[in-house]
Amino acid sequence: MVNHSPRCVMDLKTFTQWAMVISTLVGLMVLLMGLPVTHSDFYDFYLAARALLAGENVYAPQPNGLQGFFNPLWATFPVAPLVPLSPAVAFNLWRFTLAIAQGTMVYVITRLRGEYPTPGWLALVGWLLLIPWFVGQNSPLVAVGVFLALLWGARGRWLWAGATMPLLAIKPHTVPFFSLLILWRGRRQAIVGAVISLTAVTLIGWVLQPWWILTWLGSRWADSQQGGGQSWMSAGLPNVLAMVGLPPWFAVLGMFVGLWTIWHWQKAEWYTLAALALTVGTATTIYMRPLDFSLLLPGLLVLPSKSRYRVAAVLALIFFGLPSGGPLFWLIPAVASGALIWYLVTSPPTQPDNP
Repeated sequence: MVNHSPRCVMDLKTFTQWAMVISTLVGLMVLLMGLPVTHSDFYDFYLAARALLAGENVYAPQPNGLQGFFNPLWATFPVAPLVPLSPAVAFNLWRFTLAIAQGTMVYVITRLRGEYPTPGWLALVGWLLLIPWFVGQNSPLVAVGVFLALLWGARGRWLWAGATMPLLAIKPHTVPFFSLLILWRGRRQAIVGAVISLTAVTLIGWVLQPWWILTWLGSRWADSQQGGGQSWMSAGLPNVLAMVGLPPWFAVLGMFVGLWTIWHWQKAEWYTLAALALTVGTATTIYMRPLDFSLLLPGLLVLPSKSRYRVAAVLALIFFGLPSGGPLFWLIPAVASGALIWYLVTSPPTQPDNP
């Protein structure tokens, strides 16, 4: 008779660990639901979708004179079905939907790579999911586009990978290099997919609200987001340079260095190259808030298990160890980028995947 008791004990131990981590995260979600949310991207999207369905100008200034909605009109489309619901109910339904989408992304990518996230690792990166979930940030919506582009790109379906561009364009400053990477790797197919999808959502918006593009561009030109790029919460590279007294043109240099880094490792397999584009793009972009750091998850997922665990621990230490946050949060994407680059330096080069 074969004794399977060690395996059973290990299974029980793993189950217990997962149960503890998941119950803790769920418990935190329940506690956070009782806290007030002073501002959320979702309410801006919700009010814009309601104005669109009512035939009103989506980009009209709010009563306080400030602009409330900065994104292209199609960004309201995913939220529009929730408009008949009350804002509170719609808000909770929206963020639970995005949480499920994020969890699915982690599970599918790790399964496709033949790996599984450990309970300890999930406990360390849980804040990347919980924080944007709590405030209803819409960066997880962009992450859904990233997730779909990752999957289709790995299968060589570049037409569909390019078709995710409307989701990525909701917050283009968060995924600049990743968007360029899709168009570069997919060449004609990706460009065709991007053109078709962007044209489709633009025309749908034009039918619903004619001349919306001109109204949108006019609202941006009117400096309606005055001071947004210099907010203390911004972890963009220009804020970091200003903090240390360096001239702003160093940010342009940083972007060129980021592009060179991706080009240098262009022969890496697709998931690793895409993860590098996401992390380096986050570290060198002109404007980034900590609430958008959920886009770093794909980068952490491609690291080997031990490295993944250690880097996640460092990122959590930085996030919870900084007393005031602000530009110093830039260390988080910088460390994630450095970990991926080190992984590429110490790993043998591979040819581009072409499924």
